[in-house]
Amino acid sequence: MFGKYTHNVDPKGRLFVPAKLREELGNVFYVMIGLENSLLVFPEAKWEQVSESFNSVPLSDSGALRYIRANVAKCEPDKQGRFVVPPILRSYAHLSGDVTFLGQGDHAEIWDAAAYEAKEAAWIAGQDNLANALKELGL
Repeated sequence: MFGKYTHNVDPKGRLFVPAKLREELGNVFYVMIGLENSLLVFPEAKWEQVSESFNSVPLSDSGALRYIRANVAKCEPDKQGRFVVPPILRSYAHLSGDVTFLGQGDHAEIWDAAAYEAKEAAWIAGQDNLANALKELGL
């Protein structure tokens, strides 16, 4: 999954899955809280791997996982390709209007569009950010 797509959250909290990501995410996917007030979106097969990694954490060390697991939503898009983003996840990610979907390889991210654009612009403005990223990739 790659690319950047902008859509809107409607008044009922529904969000349209970008056509380019719809096939890769499948008919069932999972949405959870992510870093920097973003949401992470996992296709069902990848979610099974993520969930297994959660299950491998000893109970004595799993305090933070309580809050992560409590904020996971199983989503199934309707015939128009829309799914409901639960209110707690919309609130966490500040989603109320324009939203940016980012394809990130084996998962996607959902961001408030203005917040993402500000972060992207700041990163691009950094003199060495792109050079360092390409170097890390061996390019």
